[in-house]
Amino acid sequence: MLRGGCVIIDSPRNRAAYGQLVDVVRSGHSLAFAGAGVTKPLGYPNWPELIERLALEVRHARGENIESNGQPITVQQVLRECKQSPLVQAQVLKENLGEGYFPLMAQLFGSREGVIASIADLVELPFKHLLTSNYDTGLEQHHSPSAQPHSICLHDAAAPQFITNYADDGYTRRIVHVHGRYDSPQQIILTEDDYGIYVRSPVFQQFWNTIPVGARLVFFGFSFEDLDLLYGFRHARMALGGNAQPLEPRHFGVMALPDPDRESVVTLNLLIRYGIQPVFFLNRTKNFAEYGELLMRLRRDISGLSAERLADEHPAAVHEQVFEIVEPGGVAPPPAEATPEALQVGVEHLKQITRRNIVRRQTGDLE
Repeated sequence: MLRGGCVIIDSPRNRAAYGQLVDVVRSGHSLAFAGAGVTKPLGYPNWPELIERLALEVRHARGENIESNGQPITVQQVLRECKQSPLVQAQVLKENLGEGYFPLMAQLFGSREGVIASIADLVELPFKHLLTSNYDTGLEQHHSPSAQPHSICLHDAAAPQFITNYADDGYTRRIVHVHGRYDSPQQIILTEDDYGIYVRSPVFQQFWNTIPVGARLVFFGFSFEDLDLLYGFRHARMALGGNAQPLEPRHFGVMALPDPDRESVVTLNLLIRYGIQPVFFLNRTKNFAEYGELLMRLRRDISGLSAERLADEHPAAVHEQVFEIVEPGGVAPPPAEATPEALQVGVEHLKQITRRNIVRRQTGDLE
């Protein structure tokens, strides 16, 4: 049996935020937002890796010396001197790839085989809908075939219906690709020009005017560096009075915090600008293993402890109960006084552990 320390930052604010998060997700009305970090374990590139790959393809196709808007520039200059302007980097590289850009994007973000425990845990949480800025269909493939949700993009004819009906009880789960999907690469939003759709498309404008105000979102695997996407949240915050009229945060962000001493600084930035309450987890391993443990804990707590008890409880105690890897062998019998309900909870818990251990065996994370 392998045990570890607490998985969330152990501070009163963070524990209280986690308790609020449990309540919001448990309601069944909130929406998840999945960033690139969610499906990266399937082998998809993150932003820096994507830029590097586009640069590699440009060099193969055009060489080192390229141009954009009539201005000569080298690929190395794009990578080094435009590093703080990633949309400009993408724009220049896309222009120089020409028609080769679209099949490349379809290839890079096409369907991948494999089951990732943290993604499976995420889609099992009772979110009303799943939004994603990812071009891949990793979320879709982790749903069972019998419960496969509709997958739409904001350029689809179904998008206005989603904006109107997303909160209706009879409107079943959708996966919404807000920046397009790999199988329609011409519609992918990646570059400076691509982001122009935020002001050109009435549907995009209505979507980002509606969702930050009317819905409650929980961000996963998102870096909070996409200022165009976050503008709707900032605009809503300002329109509703900003910090002159303090409001309960509508949204949550599950994110790593390498330095716990920066909790207050990062929290204030997200709260003041976007109305997003962060829930920080540790990242001791540097491979985000704690993120997977947090998803497993969240699944359990949704139907377990109350938010009040979670806020007061020391995370290490929860960790001792949840974050254990059971090696093959005998399982201790339940206590004599165990109720049928408790036994069922135990069975479900063991199923989760077994599924996660199988995935870790396959990936080499469990030795």
